[in-house]
Amino acid sequence: MIMVASLVAIAQETGTVAEQGEMVRKRSKLCFLNGTEKVVIPEAELMQLLDEETYDSYGHGRRFFKVGTGLICGGIGVTAAGVGVAALGTHYMGTSEGNYDQKVMGSEVLVIGIGLCVYGSMMMLPAGFAFQGIGRGKISRIAEEYNENNQNTTVSYRLSPAVMPVNVPQSQGNMAYGMTFSVNF
Repeated sequence: MIMVASLVAIAQETGTVAEQGEMVRKRSKLCFLNGTEKVVIPEAELMQLLDEETYDSYGHGRRFFKVGTGLICGGIGVTAAGVGVAALGTHYMGTSEGNYDQKVMGSEVLVIGIGLCVYGSMMMLPAGFAFQGIGRGKISRIAEEYNENNQNTTVSYRLSPAVMPVNVPQSQGNMAYGMTFSVNF
């Protein structure tokens, strides 16, 4: 039994990345779970694992995710710039002691700053989160479909120390120590 378990463990360690376990999404990439670690699947191997239509869908999902990330970063930048421009406009309005032209210019700059804040936070950020969500969903669906179609039956074993309570009056510590061996299919 121990020899069979050892051979199963050795067989699991050798092979390609595809034989390592369940497919999952990690940001915009597909990975295989190897214990608790996510191993990114190389593009060449991914092209062999997925059919052409699914691989194209994966590419679309990655592009959606990247566009969403760009929109989020841009939205944060535009919003920050809008705050700066609005602060500058407020400064011009406050330091223009009786100068009408400077107050008008300050109010125009303030309106531009508010417009940038609205554009960045109300248009770019929501669009970025929507694009990222669409990309994330496409990639996650590909991983789920792959896992459904390729049910990998793995065999694992575990050898661990065990401590069990004992209700025997003669025993000193009322505890028994030993080893537990379990095989999971």
